[in-house]
Amino acid sequence: MTIAIPTRELAEPILTNIREVCAQRGWEIRSATLDQCGKLLLNNSVEMALTSPLGYGLGVGKVDYRIVPGPCVALQDYTNAFGIWFPDGGRGLATYSSPEPGSFPTLACRMVMAEKFDVVLTDAPDGAMGDCVIGPVTNGLAPAIDVGEEWFDLIESPLPIAVWVVRVDAEENNVDEAIALFADERLLEHNVSEVVPPMSDRMPREGKVLYRWTSDVEEGLDAALHTMFYHQILPEIPAIKLYGKD
Repeated sequence: MTIAIPTRELAEPILTNIREVCAQRGWEIRSATLDQCGKLLLNNSVEMALTSPLGYGLGVGKVDYRIVPGPCVALQDYTNAFGIWFPDGGRGLATYSSPEPGSFPTLACRMVMAEKFDVVLTDAPDGAMGDCVIGPVTNGLAPAIDVGEEWFDLIESPLPIAVWVVRVDAEENNVDEAIALFADERLLEHNVSEVVPPMSDRMPREGKVLYRWTSDVEEGLDAALHTMFYHQILPEIPAIKLYGKD
């Protein structure tokens, strides 16, 4: 069996033991970006992948997938993981730049801007700086808009970033057991609290990164798939089919 995992630090808690477990089972691991993992799965280059809701959704009408309802990554409220910056103060918003323009987190930011603020962002011309910058948080530079916070305010459910997806034609059984072994079983969630200046009179924003599948995460995934369909990213709304249940 060959599986694909993303090269994203946020997913590390659910991949803690993956090398050892895969070596014991004789499974091969391929590393790629979060959304490339979905493309590898779609092209039948791997049989299972940790990928984004977009990676799952792109298989609709083409491949029969199952989501493994186990370890995953989802953002609930303020997480300081992905967001939007406004270099020019947010005036005349029309275009965006991003270090990962095709990624699901970038798409989620754009959908939030459209749904909450009625702002439709398009790619900035090659070599030009967009009216805003969308991407992961690096170097501790907090974004003006936190996508986990805005999504939770809009949808009232967490924003799934990475879920395990397996092709139904995969010959390996009990993949749910293996996925559970990959993860650090002690870490169910990571609490996040905003760092505010000592003299500030406002309370810090708070949230958490979730590492386990719940009914709330499933609701967030369903909302993400519906929203991508509404914005014509997906040709139809994929059903959420769970491994071992559907």
